[in-house]
Amino acid sequence: MTDGADIEVGSGFRHEALIYSDPDQFLAATVPFLTAALEAGEAAVVAVSERNTELLRGELGADAEEASFVAMEDLGRNPARLIPFWRDLVDERAGRPLRGIGEPLWPGRDAAEVDECQRHESLLDLAFSPGPSWSLLCPYDGSALPDEVLAAVAQSHHSIAHDGAREASSSYLAAADCFAGELPRHPIGADVLAFDRSRLSAVRRHVERVAQWAGIAPPRTADLVAAASELAANSVAHGGGAGTLRSWREGDRLLIEFEDRGKIDEPLAGRRRPAMAQRGGRGLWLANQLCDLVQIRSSELGTIVRMQAALA
Repeated sequence: MTDGADIEVGSGFRHEALIYSDPDQFLAATVPFLTAALEAGEAAVVAVSERNTELLRGELGADAEEASFVAMEDLGRNPARLIPFWRDLVDERAGRPLRGIGEPLWPGRDAAEVDECQRHESLLDLAFSPGPSWSLLCPYDGSALPDEVLAAVAQSHHSIAHDGAREASSSYLAAADCFAGELPRHPIGADVLAFDRSRLSAVRRHVERVAQWAGIAPPRTADLVAAASELAANSVAHGGGAGTLRSWREGDRLLIEFEDRGKIDEPLAGRRRPAMAQRGGRGLWLANQLCDLVQIRSSELGTIVRMQAALA
């Protein structure tokens, strides 16, 4: 691959990574990719870090007004919101070509965020193949991201552009289990509340109390209570009739966790917008929309859903 214009379109969903070492390499791949879209009358949507947004706007000049720019630090704070974002755009286009640049994993994200970004990237092919033709280019800063993060890029992308060339991934995983693994164990001093159907109101009171104690503003507290109420109801309905709630502070975040005996089989659970007439099944979706990060681990042994909310 010599530049971003060579990324193929028109053959279903194309999901490619770009590993760049400096701003010049970033622009050498992304600018032709975008200008080719604009010249062909295709939609061009850019969701990258603030720094890279400024680089692209400066290089594109007046052409930048023809592309749509979205602040990735806001949109992708919780990576689980990204598939619905791209899905809405694809559906709005009704089969017309679209090119997107998405940078969910920018330097400075913590370990939990990095892990969820990698799980998000592994779900994109499942979410959009088969389906309308469109292309998504995912930049990774090779000068700032750890080697292990860059190595994992090959597992979630069919091909990788690097140093002006494209190569097919030899370690792509087509069916990664994005609910597999274990979360770091909760601290011994975490608040614990066992609940069943008769104690759903106690869940709401508990979450309101710990959010207020953590100094979270009332509107955000209301969001957390709403998300927690839905997740607790999920545990009752699908997790054996009961569950356990745990909450604790970790640095500048409040963590609220639900554990039950159920198993989630739908890999895109919480990433597909519920239909207006749908009854139930909104818990994970609501949590993803209202929380700064949501982590899900599910197996035959049970399910843990951990919500995170920034204190500031």
